[in-house]
Amino acid sequence: MNRGLTMATPGFKTLCRLFLFVVASVLIADKAACGRDALSISVGGLWDLSGDHRREGQAAYMAARKAVECLNSQGGIGGRPLELVVADTRGEPGRLLLEARKLVEQKKVVALMGPTSETLIPVLRNYAEAHNVPMVLTSGDDPLLPFRNKESVSWTYSISPGLGPAIKALFREFARAGLEPVAPLVADNAKGKRASLWLQGYGPEYHLRILPFQDFGLHDTDVISQLQQFKEEGAQVIVAWGPRSWGPVLLRSANRTGVPVAVPVQLLSSDMLKEYAGSFRLWTAAPPLLLGNNVPLSHPCAFIINRFMKAMEQEAMKFSIEECLAAGAAWDALHLTAMGLRTSSTATHSDLRHAIENLDQKYYGVMGVFKPRERDHSGLVPSSLIVLERNKNSWRPVISSKRR
Repeated sequence: MNRGLTMATPGFKTLCRLFLFVVASVLIADKAACGRDALSISVGGLWDLSGDHRREGQAAYMAARKAVECLNSQGGIGGRPLELVVADTRGEPGRLLLEARKLVEQKKVVALMGPTSETLIPVLRNYAEAHNVPMVLTSGDDPLLPFRNKESVSWTYSISPGLGPAIKALFREFARAGLEPVAPLVADNAKGKRASLWLQGYGPEYHLRILPFQDFGLHDTDVISQLQQFKEEGAQVIVAWGPRSWGPVLLRSANRTGVPVAVPVQLLSSDMLKEYAGSFRLWTAAPPLLLGNNVPLSHPCAFIINRFMKAMEQEAMKFSIEECLAAGAAWDALHLTAMGLRTSSTATHSDLRHAIENLDQKYYGVMGVFKPRERDHSGLVPSSLIVLERNKNSWRPVISSKRR
């Protein structure tokens, strides 16, 4: 009997070893599977962290980091953490293109965000479209309407207030207040010509009479003659569209005419607002973020703006208007991308693009309410912008009393 037990022992030990091997293999496989599930999803940020626009770029980077922290604290993307990979573009087109390639080819980012300056937008757009990479613009006001635009915008989205929604928000207010005729003053370049066409085109929709536009050179030192002519033609408000660098020139000239002026937020800057002496009404169609903690509780974005302000802590209180807009756009770009990733089947470029175009719900951000779709790659709801009037040191919502 003892001999039989001894004879059976080697087989028993072999079975035990085989059992332990199988169990260990399963555990290792499960651990590997968990590791794969926990792999982070990378998104890329392309902002100027040095150079002339470094303050806006650093504000965007800070807000993007806070957004990632917020998203990951909520479980990330289906349990997978979101990772932000940022490159310093230094305001240089060549550097921007080089860093975009690195982020896509080496870091394997699923989407790109940026740039800091709108002058770099064509470079980033062309790269994204040529390489089929989803990209969310955080600057500029380009209309991203694939069915109207000859330029390809299949992979490009925007979180920055676009030309169309901004004009609609302003014209809605002008119509309520009975302010007409409206006088368009635009830059003498392709973007200025496009803006003049949009301004003329939306006039009939809001029953506003639009005067023939006048333009200005980007290197002009004043636009007094144009403003004076508009005043003689009876203009009740001048809508000025141009680059941010031209803002101070406009303000100095407008101080001498007294005609109300409305501008897009992309034209506003700290240097420009220093020129404002209160001698005329200055309006803008702004994202609700510009009101900060003073945003009306009735606004649909009030909750997320409060959340943004808490996440940014005291930094948001120190931001210039340029930094505030850059930070808000970066925050929204991260959250919109995450919203798309959560509804996509896989974290690939093509699936993310499809998901963003087919979101079931609107995205409520600090820059407004968005619902991108195939025919509009911004999807900004015009009514979520707020028409603001400048006081000496702050902004307040315009409350109109209809005069007609």
